[in-house]
Amino acid sequence: MDCLPELSYAAPKKDQFPLQSSSWRNALYDILSSVEANVEDDAIILFKTSKFVCTYDKFPKARHHLLLMCRHYSSNPSCLMNVKSMNDLTKDHLDELREFHNLAKSIVAAISRDVTKSNPFKIGYHSIPSLHPLHLHIISSDLDSPCITSRKHIVSFSSDFFVSSEELENHLESAFVDSVSVAVRVQRAQDVLDSTPLQCQYCGRAALNVPDFKRHNQTCPKATAPNNLERAHNDNGYVHFNSLLGWSSKRDLAHNDRASGRKRSRRDIELNLQKG
Repeated sequence: MDCLPELSYAAPKKDQFPLQSSSWRNALYDILSSVEANVEDDAIILFKTSKFVCTYDKFPKARHHLLLMCRHYSSNPSCLMNVKSMNDLTKDHLDELREFHNLAKSIVAAISRDVTKSNPFKIGYHSIPSLHPLHLHIISSDLDSPCITSRKHIVSFSSDFFVSSEELENHLESAFVDSVSVAVRVQRAQDVLDSTPLQCQYCGRAALNVPDFKRHNQTCPKATAPNNLERAHNDNGYVHFNSLLGWSSKRDLAHNDRASGRKRSRRDIELNLQKG
């Protein structure tokens, strides 16, 4: 993991983000287009390389919330440039994905040491993303933000619905043949999102509703102790997998895209998540 110079986290105002070009579903593409417009001192960018860019999340779900994406320009050598979601990933992407994840870890290390010590970061993906292209969440585990307004905003980062970078790497490493791609188990992921109890991630206290969760989350006496989320990724010698990740061949994907009359489409679930 390369060392970066210390980075100063200074979240921009919402009116500093690029205007929406069309559908809200293109919001990240609008940001990536802005990145390539060579705007001097672009406030929405924390850090960028020749291949990747780290931007602030316009609607942060914690005190610190960043998105790492592959830059979109024709000569970018990264094989992640045309990846829309985890479902497009194969074992061939693994080396580039490790570089992507290591940059995220370097960014976390480069943010103020006091911040990361008292408030560990999580690095990973929503199993059912509401936006494309592939984007990696770099988020502090406090989940303390005025942008949290629904139960799904909390559970999507505090349950197995959130696939850690390590879990995705381990899944790709376990591929039994090179011709398969990641396939998120969509209905199972939606069930996790719908059924996971709303409770404090530090002490396990059940919350009555979102306002109750937020009040307790700011005052929980165990909030300053290393939390279960951090410990789960620091178990020496333990390989973590996420049960929401499966496999699909390209032939299966083409068949599923053509199939009609499905009980619930992935797009329906994505739209439901966004509304929440």
